[in-house]
Amino acid sequence: MQEKINKPGSIFDSMLWISLGLGTVYWIVDAVLTVLTSTDSPFMYTLLGIDTRGFWERWIVCQCFFVIFGSHVQYTAKKRRESEEALLESEERYRVVFAGTPDGIIVHDADGLILDANEAMAQRLEIPREALFGRHIAEFIKSDNVANIGDNVRITPAGQSNVFETTYVSTSGKTIPTEVNERRMQWRKRQAVLSISRDITERKQAEEALRDSEKRYRELSIIDDLTQLCNSRHFYFQLKIELDRSNRYEQPLTLLLLDLDNFKAFNDAYGHVEGDQVLRRFGQVVKRCLRDTDFAYRYGGEEFTILLPMATSTDGAVTAERIRTEFKKENFSRTPDQDVHLTVSIGLAQYKPREDMKAFVQRVDQLMYQGKKNGKDMVCSESYHQEQFKW
Repeated sequence: MQEKINKPGSIFDSMLWISLGLGTVYWIVDAVLTVLTSTDSPFMYTLLGIDTRGFWERWIVCQCFFVIFGSHVQYTAKKRRESEEALLESEERYRVVFAGTPDGIIVHDADGLILDANEAMAQRLEIPREALFGRHIAEFIKSDNVANIGDNVRITPAGQSNVFETTYVSTSGKTIPTEVNERRMQWRKRQAVLSISRDITERKQAEEALRDSEKRYRELSIIDDLTQLCNSRHFYFQLKIELDRSNRYEQPLTLLLLDLDNFKAFNDAYGHVEGDQVLRRFGQVVKRCLRDTDFAYRYGGEEFTILLPMATSTDGAVTAERIRTEFKKENFSRTPDQDVHLTVSIGLAQYKPREDMKAFVQRVDQLMYQGKKNGKDMVCSESYHQEQFKW
């Protein structure tokens, strides 16, 4: 190819010398004719005399013409050679980028029909490169990620990139999270789109792992390890939210405080390991008895709290009694021939509009201790005129 580029330059250099040679020949011929037609003068006189003035003028003009013409031809040949070299260099860069980049490249028209693609894209989609030509790009994009290809081409201004994320699907069904950089271009005298795709599977996996880690961290920060209920710190956070919601929408809210009866005596008799087992199983009982919209917390030690949004004190009493009876059925004996049961005392009250949060908690706390004082294993509620009751 380099020989092909240099050849025109050599030809045009030769033409310059030929032009100069022809000019010299013209001068000689014109001189001879002048001498032959000047019969009344000797050769040297005619050659140098006043009668030869027109000949010299013609000769100088011809020489200037040939020099200018030859210079122009040489300059044109040089520029053409430089343009061809630049084109070859550009084509080589394009070939290296198109064929050598690990990113997938697709060229498609305004309707989404694939005009060209590199080998990296073909391997990613698990299809021969030539088999991509003429196919619609939407065939290889996850259905819920397919954008309007024509609109993308029209909306994206010429010379600017449109960067977005989508999901490609290979012929085997493998999904490939992808970051796409699109740019309008001219492809063989027609409008097209150059689409450069980068596989971001590892980045998405890292982001998902980070989200899982953050979620797990948040759970660890609000979840009590032993009972798997929320901790007291989160209780006050959630209570503030529910109080605001109750005041704003005038919705009922009921709070339960629960305390295991004689838990210290059980710990002294059977040890803290068995005591932890009691707390764990009590957490399981509470979860079984609540709605999905309810919230349960380990308040501290053997005390627990429960928030019942959209529930009156009457609704709360039903839930509290369900927990009390279910927990009483649990057997904590270490031997099969012995029964060991524990009970729980529960106080509950419905939130009063605009009531102070601390006053609300203390009011329910007093109801729970009132139940303990009057025999334990009971639910104490203001809805029953602060009477203690057992079912």
